Amino acid sequence: MNLKILQWLLAHRDLLTKVLDVVKAYNKDLPVLAKWEIVDKVARLIMPVLSESELRSLQAYDWDEDHEVGAFALGAEYSALGLDWNFVLTSLIPILRLILLALETLSPDE
Repeated sequence: MNLKILQWLLAHRDLLTKVLDVVKAYNKDLPVLAKWEIVDKVARLIMPVLSESELRSLQAYDWDEDHEVGAFALGAEYSALGLDWNFVLTSLIPILRLILLALETLSPDE
């Protein structure tokens, strides 16, 4: 689970709906180029909104330290918005994590 990024997405609900619309086209059977185009579209949506401090915060987040209570609360919030919680966890979050990891890899060490 990635509570920090889920919270960030909730804080940017207009962006969340745009990103979900793009990710809906994802299918594990797509050719690699088609998958990459989806990742590119998502990155182009989130990058203008993601501040440098938010990026650092999300990159530094310990993904293994999520708590069940927080996850349950976020799941309820996403469901209240009419969003498919399972889709968010299984499709959107992995794409966003890959983008964050790529940005971290490309960022020069400080």
